[in-house]
Amino acid sequence: MSLRVRKLEAASITDRENLVERLGKPAARNGLVKRPALGEVGNKFLNHPPNHAAKKPDKQEVIVKAGVKTTAVKPAPKKVLPKTTNAIKNELTVTLKRQESSLLKQTASTLSQEAEQASFSSKQLMAILDVDASDKNDPSLVTDYVQDIFQYLRTLETQYVIRKGYLDAHRTTPRMRSIVVNWMVEVHINFRSLLETFHLSVSLFDRYLQQHMTIGRETLQLVGVTAILIASKYEEMYVPEITDFEYICDNTFSFSDIIKMERDMLTTLKFNLGRPLSIHFLRRFNKVAKVTSDHHNLAKYLLEIFLLHHELCHIDPSLQAAAACCLSISILSDISEPSKVWTRTLVYYSSYKYSDIKPVLLNLATFLLKMEKSKFIAIKDKYANSNYGKISLNPKLQGPLVKKLALQSCSKN
Repeated sequence: MSLRVRKLEAASITDRENLVERLGKPAARNGLVKRPALGEVGNKFLNHPPNHAAKKPDKQEVIVKAGVKTTAVKPAPKKVLPKTTNAIKNELTVTLKRQESSLLKQTASTLSQEAEQASFSSKQLMAILDVDASDKNDPSLVTDYVQDIFQYLRTLETQYVIRKGYLDAHRTTPRMRSIVVNWMVEVHINFRSLLETFHLSVSLFDRYLQQHMTIGRETLQLVGVTAILIASKYEEMYVPEITDFEYICDNTFSFSDIIKMERDMLTTLKFNLGRPLSIHFLRRFNKVAKVTSDHHNLAKYLLEIFLLHHELCHIDPSLQAAAACCLSISILSDISEPSKVWTRTLVYYSSYKYSDIKPVLLNLATFLLKMEKSKFIAIKDKYANSNYGKISLNPKLQGPLVKKLALQSCSKN
């Protein structure tokens, strides 16, 4: 704000000087130095005084009153004196003060609105932990911009939305979608691709399907393998060959089929592939919560449960991450009330209150409970590996807390 005011003052001062130079400069007189660039451009009015004898007299108005002829002389017009330099300076000073006052009021109004929206007082803000303080010397973490980056990601996720229930009038059923996503998990494991690659491939899969309502069983796997190919090109350093994708499809689709579908998918999505991923937000929230590796692995497992089910895939990635973070801490730390997990610091950095994430958390607990008897076991097998701490085999995932939360979800529905 101070920078704006200083700029405003500098601009006004410059304008003030220009006005003074234009309006307050005395008229040129004889004997001044000639301007060499223009030659002698003298003031003709000063060098050659006017010929008053040749000037025509003003018209006179003749008035007749009671037989007496009189002549009324028209009064000379009043001369308007130019404003003095001091008067101009005073006017500019008053204008400048008004502009500064208006700017201050607008800024104060904006700040007060933001404070009301965040529901944080100055004392509460002082108590919030700066989670990036220890990373300020690491330029790769861009701590000066991290808040702006995540705010931008929140904006992007509202632009690339997956519609709720988009399969309701689709040729593809929710079960068929879960079968393909389960297969995509297996491909992701076999190719040893990044977690971002898998998340992005499912996002591309859903965004393409919701634009093509006639895609059915015969081409659904082709859409899935093409989504993996595009996501690999976007995220991976070394991309698998298209012949590898032909092989994993048992040569059901040819090289040209995959290329054609890739072209159609990119055209449909208008080459906008950068939908924010829930794993991006999860890493941020878990950093704020200072969780252990087991908490983080469980939260990643919960995120992939979101991806597996059509009923949950439409939820914003940031909200998925917030619910997974809260539920994972509650389960492994044996906290019976998840609301106690969601501290003011997490509210500040996530911009979600517990009331925002509670419905999502309850639904997530329901689907977590169903994973015990689910036929789509690729995700569970993945997280049963020692690389993930065998987190999917933890008995707490079927414990009393999860059952209580699932029961609350059923009662509300």
